[in-house]
Amino acid sequence: MNRIFPRTLLVGLLAFGTTVSVSAQESNASLTAKDVVLSSGQEGGGYWSAAKRLQSVASKRADLAVEVLPSAGSLENMEKILDDASPVNLAFSQADAAQSFLDNHPGQIEKLDLLESIGQECVFIVTSSDSEIRNEKDLRAATDLRLGISSATSGVAVTFDYMKSEIPDMGDISVVYGDTLQAMKDINAPDATVDAVMMVHRPRAHSPEVEYALANSDQYRFVELNDEMFLQSMWNGSKIYRTMNLAMPEPSEPVKTLCMRGVLLANKQKLTIEQRNKLSDLMLYHWMEIYPTQ
Repeated sequence: MNRIFPRTLLVGLLAFGTTVSVSAQESNASLTAKDVVLSSGQEGGGYWSAAKRLQSVASKRADLAVEVLPSAGSLENMEKILDDASPVNLAFSQADAAQSFLDNHPGQIEKLDLLESIGQECVFIVTSSDSEIRNEKDLRAATDLRLGISSATSGVAVTFDYMKSEIPDMGDISVVYGDTLQAMKDINAPDATVDAVMMVHRPRAHSPEVEYALANSDQYRFVELNDEMFLQSMWNGSKIYRTMNLAMPEPSEPVKTLCMRGVLLANKQKLTIEQRNKLSDLMLYHWMEIYPTQ
């Protein structure tokens, strides 16, 4: 696994305590081990599963109790971890969602430590095999493209909004929210509601839409994406999007697309020094039990 931070820097960040404000120190003094609260994702999803593994390993290896809360996704997690009134002090997020939230809430980054990577999240855009949309240049040039996305509150919507902020030409694309699988099945019909659908998920966790496209490869095509136009980096200097060629089941061709890291964040102002030290040990010595290298 590619580490986001060198280990020595990680220890230094998690041990950080001398610059926490007096008010934060006073509130931390009342916290106990049971007050480590992780905002994850939808129950049964990838973030939820990783959170439950972290909860188990933290209890066994570090004598640290972690409460896991479900959520609607990355943006809700960012809101909760940075809300002083919320008990959430650990959160999962897509890298683009985290950076987007921080861009819109200046001054909040000082509260956060970026602890670990929780693997890749990748963009899948599927269109008809007859479509003229073949790559991101075509997406930029399109003036009447209708893009299906499952929900306005989904991580997919966050990613698309962030992509538009990097490439304003994509602002001409109209987003249609709803059942993307059904919209994709109807994409070649005269009354089709979309011209393409977009999903974001782990490379190997094929969504129903991706599975359907693969099973009907004569009717659908994956739009090729690369990171040449996406130049912004996260606050730690690492690129948000990277081009990846994702292997697909034979006889399908690899899919060239954009991927980003999922990240585990901590609000150091909501954690005691003891809790931060225990989290440091988890990251250093037991992370592979929580999130094995894929």
